[in-house]
Amino acid sequence: MAEGKAEVEAEVEKYKALNAEIQELMEKRQKTYQQANENGMVKQELDLLDSTTPVYKMIGPVLMKQDLDEARDNVAKRLDLIQREMKRIEGTLEGKQKQQAELGEKIMKMQQAMQARAVEAAKKAYQEGVAAR
Repeated sequence: MAEGKAEVEAEVEKYKALNAEIQELMEKRQKTYQQANENGMVKQELDLLDSTTPVYKMIGPVLMKQDLDEARDNVAKRLDLIQREMKRIEGTLEGKQKQQAELGEKIMKMQQAMQARAVEAAKKAYQEGVAAR
């Protein structure tokens, strides 16, 4: 019985570790969505500008003049990179959530089996006690 309990506890620890990984991935996903929104707004602003409008990029404490087309290309590349990162995070997150669900089912089955063995042991002890009288 103690052996079964140790196995369940080990699986519960795995479940908790998976849960922590999922939380971390959700935080990364949230930050990535925020970056996508910010860069999307920058892209919209750049799309409103005409070719004669000066664009500046902050490099450290200095504002440097930048070509509008170059700025648009940089933002487009950044958005593409962010989209790929979001897809990667989503895929990893889905896999971890599936793994967690499967592990949760396994733990539940193990606990049910332990309870069934405990009930059988109690019945057996009761019957032996009645038979001994």
